[in-house]
Amino acid sequence: MTRVTDCIIEVHDARIPFTSRNTYANQSYAGRPRILLLAKADLVSPHELDMICKQISVKEGIPVCATSNTVKQKRKFRGLIKDGVSMANADQLTIAKPHYTFFVSGIPNVGKSSFINTFKKNLDHDKNKLKVAPHPGVTKKISNRLKILDAPKVYIYDTPGVNLPVLDNPESIMKLAACGAVPTTVVGQIQAADYILFWLNRKGQYKYAFQCGLAGPSNNIIEVLAYYARRRNLMLHGKPIINDAAEHFVAMFNKGELGQVILEDF
Repeated sequence: MTRVTDCIIEVHDARIPFTSRNTYANQSYAGRPRILLLAKADLVSPHELDMICKQISVKEGIPVCATSNTVKQKRKFRGLIKDGVSMANADQLTIAKPHYTFFVSGIPNVGKSSFINTFKKNLDHDKNKLKVAPHPGVTKKISNRLKILDAPKVYIYDTPGVNLPVLDNPESIMKLAACGAVPTTVVGQIQAADYILFWLNRKGQYKYAFQCGLAGPSNNIIEVLAYYARRRNLMLHGKPIINDAAEHFVAMFNKGELGQVILEDF
């Protein structure tokens, strides 16, 4: 597929910009124009996001664009696509083509379909809109070619999240579970919540204390979840349902309700 495309758009989660990268992306995309799109940027602090974008752009020599995958980002997306067209023309040393084909790549649940739907909504009033969900595995196969721009004509393929992320240590899997790239059941819901709590405390993001009804920050995930369960009436026979509270805690993190945090050292 990559051989017949004019440009590759890698979509990655801005909260785990290194862990969510395709392990073999650089090798498989070698020689093809490439753009990196950091999705879910609204879940990351602007300062850290700017640092990450500059670091990756300088290190890899590719354009980096950060987005929250909303309709408000349409103008930025349009500029991104036109940059890809320019890169494709320069790469092929040829005049403008009658149409261009882009390939969207990334691991599960990083925002590939949301990116495409931003254009789809404008062009055809949601006809053939791609399904999106807050969990991995919604896109099951490579989609039909979709037109996302008229001038120039640009077509794009959405792909299932089959690209391999970095899984060289248990912490990488924990990061992917915390951000919804793999199901939390892979590591355990309480463990995923505990990992999120670790990073929130490390970055000084203490919104969770208010959300859970705590007097202040805590390093004890069971205590945090028990307070939350009581506040939300997640109880059974007078006892907190800790697993349900953990599921809620992870969901709040992925909605940005617990703060803007990158789960990476850089």
